[in-house]
Amino acid sequence: MRCFIAINLPDKIKNKIIGITRELPDRGIKKVEKQNLHLTLKFLEEVNDKKIEEITNVLEKISYNKFEVSLKNFGFFPNMNFIKVIWIGIEKGREDIIELQRQIDLELEKIGFKKEKNFEPHLTVARVKSLENKAGFLELIKKLKFEAGFSVSNFELMQSFLKPEGPVYEKIVCVELK
Repeated sequence: MRCFIAINLPDKIKNKIIGITRELPDRGIKKVEKQNLHLTLKFLEEVNDKKIEEITNVLEKISYNKFEVSLKNFGFFPNMNFIKVIWIGIEKGREDIIELQRQIDLELEKIGFKKEKNFEPHLTVARVKSLENKAGFLELIKKLKFEAGFSVSNFELMQSFLKPEGPVYEKIVCVELK
């Protein structure tokens, strides 16, 4: 099964994100569905049931304090000249997310997972297939201001099912922060 580790967002934040992404053009852009909005900490790829048990045991050993996150403004991967992913940045809580991800990486490395090379905390809100009017799109993004905050009290091991209508995510285990 395809798995990843993520911080899931409160519904009020998801609603706010969906509200602002409605402003993005529909043509050539696939917006992330409300139920799929999350902050990815680590993508694990395909893992079997036995490995899930190992992963769960390792994750439950991680001890990290709750923290606050503020989301602010838009960015792009890989860059502004070649836009494939539209994301919202992390302002407050960025260092906490990086440290939590580092701890997860260290623990998972003990059971055979590779460490992330360049982890960049972000919240993917859309994927770009094509932009007809890139200059107009960039102008629109400059005008769109986004700001929201929430408390992080846990992270989750998630399973991803790829369906014709898009991915469906299901929680496997929730790890509470202290």
